[in-house]
Amino acid sequence: MVGVEPVKQAAKRDKHSEFVEQRARKSATYRRTFGRSLHQIDLALLVREMRQDAGLTQTELARKVDTTQSVIARLEDAECTGHSLTMLERIAAFCGVALKLDAGHHRSRGIGVSEVVLT
Repeated sequence: MVGVEPVKQAAKRDKHSEFVEQRARKSATYRRTFGRSLHQIDLALLVREMRQDAGLTQTELARKVDTTQSVIARLEDAECTGHSLTMLERIAAFCGVALKLDAGHHRSRGIGVSEVVLT
């Protein structure tokens, strides 16, 4: 039964999406936390994609930007919260990627920078 497993996985994803939507509707804290998690995942994927597009291993990139392989591995980990802008700029520069900071105001908080997105 080849087609059964993908159907089960799709059903699990649908249930998870439904759960997330329900929690997000009920809790502002959950929405903020979930949004932060998505930004962390985006940053981790950005670092990995820049490295892979440059055709480098973690060790090779680490040598080029004067750090260690473990630092690159941490940056590529979606649970990492200690992204250094300086390190991201060094990686991007070596990989030939331009980083752009986009800061915006959060409607519910009034004036002040609430989010910084690297594009």
